[in-house]
Amino acid sequence: MKKPSFLTIGLFAISIGFLNAQTNQGKLILSLSSDIFGLGFTTLKTISDTNGSEEASESFNVNLSPKIGYFLIDNLAIGLDLGVGLQTGNNGTYHKYTSTSLSAGPFVRYYIPALKVLPFFELGGSVGMMNTKFINIDNTYGEDRVDKTGIINYGGGIGLAAPLGERVMVDVLAGYHSSSVKFSEDNENNERLISGILGLDIGFVILLGSM
Repeated sequence: MKKPSFLTIGLFAISIGFLNAQTNQGKLILSLSSDIFGLGFTTLKTISDTNGSEEASESFNVNLSPKIGYFLIDNLAIGLDLGVGLQTGNNGTYHKYTSTSLSAGPFVRYYIPALKVLPFFELGGSVGMMNTKFINIDNTYGEDRVDKTGIINYGGGIGLAAPLGERVMVDVLAGYHSSSVKFSEDNENNERLISGILGLDIGFVILLGSM
């Protein structure tokens, strides 16, 4: 069996060192990701102080997520995640809806040192506001309406980041996101809408700081 040469071993070590240097302590991370390329599978659950119901539905989700973070130690970054979202779908039998949202909150990401690509884990949460327009399909619940609500988001996932150069990476994140929306008007029963979304995010990362 042919033994690896010193050149091969040297190139292997250099490539690992290059990837590790991209996620060193003290670097800044700028990221923009989106799930615009696909449909998401959404589970909707309406909860109130009197009852609860759950159903699954297909919806179209577009979310843009710019992030800025800082590597506290090698491979571990924390920062601020801003979320801008659009969702359309069916809420039960009688409603179609369109929602737009804006949120902000912390995130933490950990890269696992590897060769060629970097696996990573990410967790995050945010709070914000959502505007939702409900369209009654058969006027069962009266006229169309627009609700302004507060939202709480949390989620996480696992992904892979591939370097495109010394300071740019492209990453793919498969994860789960959950949102809790509490209706503020005509809500004597404290009704909340809980949604869970399985999705695939694709994004770009720019790393700032000395190499």
